[in-house]
Amino acid sequence: MELKITAAFKPTALASAVMAAISTPVLAETQAEEEMVVWGTRVTSNSEQLLSDEFALKQADHMSDLLREIPGVDVGGTHSVNQRINIRGLGEDDLDIRLDGASQHANMFHHIGNLTLNPDILKSADIQVGNNSVVQNGLGGSVYFETKDALDLLRYDENYGLRVHGGLASNKSQQGSLTAYGLLTEHIDMMLYTHLVSRDNFEDGNGEETFGSEGDVLNGLFKVGYQINDEQRLQFAFDAYRDEGDYSVRPDMSGDANQIFSGDSLVPTKYDRDTITLSYKLSGEVHNGKIALYSSKTEIDRDESVLAPRWRPNRTSRNKADNHNLGLNIQFQSDFKLAELKNTLTYGTDYIDRNTTSSYGGEQFMDETTVSTAIFVEDSIAVTDSITLVAGLRYDDYQRKAETSDTDYDDITWSLGAEWAVSEDWTLFANTRSLFKGPELLESYIRYQDVTFLADDIKPETGSNTQGGFRFATHHGAHQFGANATVFQTKINDYIAESYSRTDDNYLIENIGDVELEGFEISSTYAYKTFSGKLSYSRSDIENVTTGGPVLAGNGRSMDTGDTVVLALNYYSSDIETLFGWTSFFVEDEDNVQDGQPIKDGYNVHNLYAQWAPSSVDSLTLTFGIDNVFDELYVSHASRSGEGRGATFDDYEPGRNVKLSASYQF
Repeated sequence: MELKITAAFKPTALASAVMAAISTPVLAETQAEEEMVVWGTRVTSNSEQLLSDEFALKQADHMSDLLREIPGVDVGGTHSVNQRINIRGLGEDDLDIRLDGASQHANMFHHIGNLTLNPDILKSADIQVGNNSVVQNGLGGSVYFETKDALDLLRYDENYGLRVHGGLASNKSQQGSLTAYGLLTEHIDMMLYTHLVSRDNFEDGNGEETFGSEGDVLNGLFKVGYQINDEQRLQFAFDAYRDEGDYSVRPDMSGDANQIFSGDSLVPTKYDRDTITLSYKLSGEVHNGKIALYSSKTEIDRDESVLAPRWRPNRTSRNKADNHNLGLNIQFQSDFKLAELKNTLTYGTDYIDRNTTSSYGGEQFMDETTVSTAIFVEDSIAVTDSITLVAGLRYDDYQRKAETSDTDYDDITWSLGAEWAVSEDWTLFANTRSLFKGPELLESYIRYQDVTFLADDIKPETGSNTQGGFRFATHHGAHQFGANATVFQTKINDYIAESYSRTDDNYLIENIGDVELEGFEISSTYAYKTFSGKLSYSRSDIENVTTGGPVLAGNGRSMDTGDTVVLALNYYSSDIETLFGWTSFFVEDEDNVQDGQPIKDGYNVHNLYAQWAPSSVDSLTLTFGIDNVFDELYVSHASRSGEGRGATFDDYEPGRNVKLSASYQF
């Protein structure tokens, strides 16, 4: 995020950020006179204990650059059209993902991801690992993204500003952005942001060039806000995302697999999103919350006429599919006393009308809709000064209107939790949440909706997520320590999957049995003066309880990911006004795979970065980094891998990538 630091002096923005990150207790006592701003993204998660804001110094152009450090979280896919967030082995269809309050839920195409998000403009990413509250609607957790606005960027007594940014990467990409922002009146602010990433075909850790990833991604964001008073704000935002290029036929697979299946064919592709959001925010002492009314439309457009004659004749044309979420989310919190006990009540409603359509050769093929409506209330009760109890109820109604069936499902779910502040440093917690989810629509960009059927005895997915653990935070002089541990068990009854029958040339959506996820996330942090470090270890094991084997994702590959250790180190040198960092990922082999398939190989990947913000040149920032320092050949366990039809599908990550960028804020 734009990390705002209050101070009575004017050091460089980077120095201020580092001091805030590592010496927060000291700066908190300083009276506010001026504000420093650092461009980046604040990442928070319930699966680790954070002593400070996370800095996005990684020159991110893919969501994996931003989220992989979080215990229990991974991001699969290397192609720009294939960003897939994964939490504890569960994918996007089982997560509640929002951008400025707008649901990004979609099921577009099994060879691409469902997310069209630009990490550069994000102010914050709030990740809930596991569904622990009735406020969420995902089986596996939630990721709430918020983009920057003009008030985040204005410095000191500025009324307007301009930021210019540009960057180059040795492994075939360039990016740049221009941001203008300011106050139009005392109460009205505005921001206009444009960002371009241009990619060529990258090389993997063996020096082999991939195939079909060359293209451009353009993102534009316009925001205007009206500050009604100190407590109330209205905001309008229009976010346009455009991804275009001649791409491989199956962007989730390796370049070799694409060439084996489709030769040298490249498909002219456009993958676009338009999100319009009107929001109201209340920030009072007793009542606070937000209302978001939104429209978010994602569209894929591919000219598959280039694939004739090897492609199906009914698809050798220009083909389109879109996912349109029209929604309203209302969520408020109110503090009050009842029987002399302090209560914090969270309440609201969530409405999403999701419509998917497709056309082939200019003729509409299908039009399907789901409408989900929920109301929820959750109360946090301070029973004593050290013990807090949480209880919540949620009612969901889910209407599925497909080409072959109309069905309606509803359920009441609940949450229970407790926290005990054993001491000033230690907190114990435990909670459980019942789960509910109806069957998804078939992916939008596939010509089978008219022959896709629900099993006669199909049931909605239900189950529970139960977890417990501790949080620890303390400091001794200049030393700061933190730790977090969570042990979890997630049960999904009547797990739903779809299967294709080559004999009948149709799809069946059915319950395949019960699924159980078990594991833990452990993290620890340490900071001393201008040094900070973080170490985490996460594990998630997924089992089909009915069959005793692995649970397969839509691509037929096991959903399991290997045990992961992440080490992150940061050091700021005031002598040369530079922040240095190092991040290491150690991922173990994953052998819980389908019979006949290779294991998911483990890997070790190391990244370094340095950022220089000289005090002699105000508002200039230079950032240097090397991703995959030792040129490791590897595949994320959340990406496509495995073998079939004479090809290896492994979606290899880029090899060594040297990055250099510069930004200047006027």
